[in-house]
Amino acid sequence: MAYCLTVSTGLDTHVGTEVCEHRGVEVQDCGQTQDVEKLEGRSADLVLSPSTQEILNTHREDILVASGACDRAEIYSWQENAWYEVSEMNESHVGASSFVYNDRLYVVGGVFTETIEMLDLNELPLKWTEYPDGFPYEIGGNPTVVYQQRVITVGGFIDDEDKNCNAISELQLASPCTMKQLCPMPQPRIWHAVEAFDDKVLILGGANGDHNYDVLDGVLEFDPEKNECKELPSLPYPVEEMATVRWRDQVVVLGGCDKDDEALNDVFMYDSKTGENTVLPSMLEKRRGCCAVVTRNTIVVMGGVNDAHGYLDSVEYFTMGGSTWKYLPSMKKERWQAVAIVLPSTRKYVQV
Repeated sequence: MAYCLTVSTGLDTHVGTEVCEHRGVEVQDCGQTQDVEKLEGRSADLVLSPSTQEILNTHREDILVASGACDRAEIYSWQENAWYEVSEMNESHVGASSFVYNDRLYVVGGVFTETIEMLDLNELPLKWTEYPDGFPYEIGGNPTVVYQQRVITVGGFIDDEDKNCNAISELQLASPCTMKQLCPMPQPRIWHAVEAFDDKVLILGGANGDHNYDVLDGVLEFDPEKNECKELPSLPYPVEEMATVRWRDQVVVLGGCDKDDEALNDVFMYDSKTGENTVLPSMLEKRRGCCAVVTRNTIVVMGGVNDAHGYLDSVEYFTMGGSTWKYLPSMKKERWQAVAIVLPSTRKYVQV
């Protein structure tokens, strides 16, 4: 099936400049002190990386991670430098989409489930509840974003129909939930990434999952006002199952799986305005199906899977302007295709 994880033997052993030549982009040896490239015509305006202790002492939003082949959720506290389990979910979700809407975290569907679970971020202690109506059908691998109070979901694998989806749709949280199709993509996509900007939504990579399972390097720009799609410059290589975060005008692409079914530790930025790619230092571990958040100027990546270690509970972070990734404490559970958000700084979610 299109959503099944295939773990192949033999890890990609490219390191330093070899990794980057293999991917078709240039970068210095990642073991050396490295300045992030400045994009042509504008400064990246980065600062030097502080120490780990300075990172922990700096006020940052705590992180919640949930599901990912399990029904558990946990919070990372920067102040305590530790993970704490919170309310158990009603069921496990793999490849679910998620979004925050009206101060509620929604975890929608996933492989073999239509269930929508909610977490009211204003109610303590946190407790998962099921949305009265499930998703219109079982679907996974369909990332979702909120664009100007509209919930936009893209592609995915529809279990009920055993097919991949090429639709960009708006999820309407009424009773029952409905899907309003806005625009078709040129081809179906699963395990891709989606990020919303002020005037557009970018759709990056993934796989078409049709008769020939092709991993994609294509990027689409969706205009929610006109309900139109257009192609943008490609990614430097085909990739699926990657994590992404938005940082300023950039999409930071982290890890994933290449066309040879190899997990990656590569990291690069894709400029939403120019389509240019800027290489960042590689992660410490190869990760496919990982999740990520950005808090202030720090990116945190959690979980995933690779050939060497299987399912991962490890966590690492990178401060923009720095030269290396560093570990944070591991999660309590191994997670693949989990969801993660930063929590509002106005509430204290961990009581020690």
